[in-house]
Amino acid sequence: MSVPPRPPGTYRVADGSKVSFAEAMSAWVPLAYDELLATAGKYHAVVTYLELSERVQELSGIRTRLLLTNWIGKLLEEVAVRAKNDGQPPLTSLCVHQDGTIGPGYARAPKSTDGEPGEDIEYYAAEHRLLCYRRYATDLPADGGAAALTHAEIQRRQRKASLTPVERPRCATCNTELPRSGVCDYCAS
Repeated sequence: MSVPPRPPGTYRVADGSKVSFAEAMSAWVPLAYDELLATAGKYHAVVTYLELSERVQELSGIRTRLLLTNWIGKLLEEVAVRAKNDGQPPLTSLCVHQDGTIGPGYARAPKSTDGEPGEDIEYYAAEHRLLCYRRYATDLPADGGAAALTHAEIQRRQRKASLTPVERPRCATCNTELPRSGVCDYCAS
């Protein structure tokens, strides 16, 4: 029993033939661009890197065995350049990690908007997503909507906040933590 040959790193699904990565990117960029435009059509919608990668590979009929982390950034960078050149809002803000975060790489992505990311890259991306929704969402609230973190990011921040230890008052004399009565059990201060 012979084992069928393994397809090359990037290949055409129909016949298993090798496809150059540049050719694959040429096919994937317009598809990713269109997918992000479609995502922008629904208020607060996002797409994960994995979902976007699967969609462009499925639609193009070109797949890669490269690790997602080795090529998705390049795809999004090219989409960001195209969006900027077309005068579009930052469409790549709609593509997030599985955990709902945009990640630090977003700060370096080409954008058609001015401004610095500041200390909270996640909120910066949320503001950019709102620009996308305001242009394309068919279900945008009458008030124009609001920038929002992804649901997963909100939950992550809530979990983190709940794990933050509560700072209890301390005795000014002996520096021990005060009981609920507010009177130190050791020095009665």
